[in-house]
Amino acid sequence: MLSLRDRYPIVARIFIPLLAFLLITTALPAFGGEEVMTDGVLHVVNGAEPANGRQTLQLEELWRVGGEDDEETVFGIITKVLIDDDNNIYLLDAQLSEISVFSPEGELINTLGREGDGPGEFRGPTDMCFLPDGTIGVLQAFPGKIIKLNLDNTSAGTWPLGDPTKGAFYIMRGLRSGGDLVVAGGTEQHVNQAEGIIDRETFLSSLTAEGLRDKTFSSSTLTFKFQDLKFDEKTLIDGADRRFDVGSDGRVVVAIPRNGYEVSLLAPDGTLERVFTREYEPWVRNERAAGIWQRILETVQSQQAPNAPISWEDTEPDVEFLRVASDGSIWVLNSRAMWTETPGAFTYYDVFSPEGHFDKQVQVECDGNPQEDILFFATDDLAFMVTGFWDAALSRFGGAGNTDDEEEAEPMSVICYRVK
Repeated sequence: MLSLRDRYPIVARIFIPLLAFLLITTALPAFGGEEVMTDGVLHVVNGAEPANGRQTLQLEELWRVGGEDDEETVFGIITKVLIDDDNNIYLLDAQLSEISVFSPEGELINTLGREGDGPGEFRGPTDMCFLPDGTIGVLQAFPGKIIKLNLDNTSAGTWPLGDPTKGAFYIMRGLRSGGDLVVAGGTEQHVNQAEGIIDRETFLSSLTAEGLRDKTFSSSTLTFKFQDLKFDEKTLIDGADRRFDVGSDGRVVVAIPRNGYEVSLLAPDGTLERVFTREYEPWVRNERAAGIWQRILETVQSQQAPNAPISWEDTEPDVEFLRVASDGSIWVLNSRAMWTETPGAFTYYDVFSPEGHFDKQVQVECDGNPQEDILFFATDDLAFMVTGFWDAALSRFGGAGNTDDEEEAEPMSVICYRVK
């Protein structure tokens, strides 16, 4: 039987490189913002400034692994960090297709998974989370599925997400859990070979106990023909499946529109509870940011369809990433915080109350360069810096970062910080 890669070679060649690049009217003065009902949905309209100003969050280094001074630990691209009940740390390596497990003191104690197609194996993972049954779910991009692993590195089965024999296959990007809810984001695609078209849905949905789609929190559809293929950033790459999180109560927080600072809060059953916005001027991409997207799209174009037109956006998405803290507050990384220098700090977050009121901005102080490194908050108390993240990720497209092509990039390191 032909594999999905063999049956749909064009789809695999087009979308897998993109996936590689690819790791929320009553005045409330205490928090700021006004509440208004629009079409039966409560909207919280926030101004440009937080009610309680800017605060500082200092990070204290505990340990680091990898890098030039560590000859024993070598990373490919670390894209996700988890912590279990014993404070062990799990690092997902999207390039090596494995999970490195470290003790709270930074000692390597186990390795989970490996590259392959057998039980407990995966290729090109994009995300992972702890599932309600205590296993780790690793999200494979294509063919989209969730590989379940016990913490002793034995296989716990596979969630297929869909039945490709019925004409659908999945390309996946995001996976989160909260309470008893597991939410996955990606695309469901139906290929019509006779007409040479694909019906494509980008979705964010909860999963049943068998790993199949259940409640849908966000969905957008597109139909395109292979002979009329266009490599458009907004159409083919952007999606709400990269801007969401799930709280401990199972409430889903997602920034659906690319252009516009708007975050939706949904109940576990998919009911839209409220939407909050913030007054925000879109950040126009500088030369480096625009060059990154140009290089990515030109690389894919040259490899797959040299005559296909390409296009990218002039601005970054207003909301780049978001997370839900243990107290239910919603932390948003906006485009300026991600792409421009924050004097005296690594970056800052817009922090909203669980009800969507713009409470404060939190400035994170630690060493690093947001143009090169990435920071993961695994818990409210521990954060992890992955150095050289962006150049490593962009190297898959022929190099699009700041690293000189003639210089060898420094080995990636992971730094564990305690929040002071």
